Amino acid sequence: MLRERNVVLKNPRDVDVRFASCYPNLYRSAMSSLGFHILYDFLNSREDTYCERVVYPYSKSFESNTYLKKFDIVSFSLQYEQDYFNVLEMMDKGGIPLRKEDRTSDDPLIIAGGPCASSNPLPMSKFMDLFIVGEAEVILDDVLDKYLELDNPRKDIDAFLDIEGVYLPDNPVKIAVVEDMKDAWHPLRQIIPETDDKQFMPAFGRSFLLEVSRGCTRGCRFCMAGCIYRPRREMPVKKLFDIAEKGRQATGLNRIALIGAAVSDHSRIEELCMGLHERGFQVTTPSLRIESISTELLEILQESGLKTITIAPESIWKIRKVANKPITDEKIVETIKTAFKDKMNVKLYFMLGLPTETMEDVEDLSILIKRLTKMADRNKAVRISVNPFIPKPNTPFQWAGFDFNDIKSKIDYLRKLNLKSFKIENPKTSLVQYVLSNGDSDLGDVIERSWRDRVSIAEWKKLAVRRDPESELPWKNIDVGVKEEFLLEEYEKAIKGDITPWCETFGCYNCGACK
Repeated sequence: MLRERNVVLKNPRDVDVRFASCYPNLYRSAMSSLGFHILYDFLNSREDTYCERVVYPYSKSFESNTYLKKFDIVSFSLQYEQDYFNVLEMMDKGGIPLRKEDRTSDDPLIIAGGPCASSNPLPMSKFMDLFIVGEAEVILDDVLDKYLELDNPRKDIDAFLDIEGVYLPDNPVKIAVVEDMKDAWHPLRQIIPETDDKQFMPAFGRSFLLEVSRGCTRGCRFCMAGCIYRPRREMPVKKLFDIAEKGRQATGLNRIALIGAAVSDHSRIEELCMGLHERGFQVTTPSLRIESISTELLEILQESGLKTITIAPESIWKIRKVANKPITDEKIVETIKTAFKDKMNVKLYFMLGLPTETMEDVEDLSILIKRLTKMADRNKAVRISVNPFIPKPNTPFQWAGFDFNDIKSKIDYLRKLNLKSFKIENPKTSLVQYVLSNGDSDLGDVIERSWRDRVSIAEWKKLAVRRDPESELPWKNIDVGVKEEFLLEEYEKAIKGDITPWCETFGCYNCGACK
């Protein structure tokens, strides 16, 4: 039986809204998500609301063992497109009709948020009553207040359109984000699993999740989060120290996981890590930007207990320029050497199939991977992960397309090399993800059919339509801040191999995200 610390228990009879926060992936992923912790703590801070958690594959809440159909509002966090099938399974097992038109006033209001809902909610629009586009803490209070005002929220669903960041199909919406990180929600009493069972252990182990920043402006042309959550916003170091100390009191944890889209881009990252170390914390972080890794930073992280650094070279130099990630091979080698010098392990992420990539480029990539792997001074010091590139909505590469046969041939080539400590994603999985990422509202029928039965790879291939820059995009009504004109300019520059330097050092490109 799973035991947890800091679970919120309320009497359901004492609240006006019972809210189910659902994570359609395994517990390990759910409890590694700071956003999931934020929702739980934020909603339970309201006296009129009781937020309980439901995590796949379960359909009852952890807090009171209640089925989803018994809640007033059921919310799904859409972090990964592959989880769409899990959403349907959770709803079905929880007693909720899948299609919104089949629900009555006795059924919960079904909503969804998260990166996928913010970038392209259309594929799930047949199943959701409304979507949260942006960061939850600036939208959900208004959603709950509106829910309580209405006698029949489902019948009067258009009333929610008055709220910035709420999307209903065929209506325009503008993303809503926290402008100042000091106004963001920072949960202190984070839930900690009391178990040694690996399936229930979060990705960072028993760690307090400390949000350093949001957004990234480096301009990687493949990165959805880097486009939709602009501009970059960071927390003051003094405030972070205060949150860390209070978090330790609330959780009993001395291990800190730094969270953010670009953690190492924080303007005082060395001071932050050193200060946490001096206060008795161990420090870990999911990934680091190679451009902003210094020798001093790695030494501080190693001293504070970090054993593995994760970096993403993505590809060879030629393709990195296309992706607007201008990191030299020399910088990658220097970073890995420093890590090995400090007895740290290195995890490297690469992508296959970025625009303009040829088979010769893949051969060069294999040479680079072999070179980096041979740098290891001990077994398993370097781990390699290769994933097919998947174009995402609201990025410069949304027009790039996905060539399944090309990707498969490149994967087959790399697999024949028999590289050690090497993982590569199945191209069939990537094909499905591409279709789910870039689909329109008609895709809902395919999603339901795939969940109930099976959709052949041949059919997924037919659905993998490349978007034409001249045609209207399905997600045209979703305003994430960055202008389509800017994205198209970046796509054209990518094909030429031209770099757009970092706006925080070079100057503003008028992308549209900043006020």
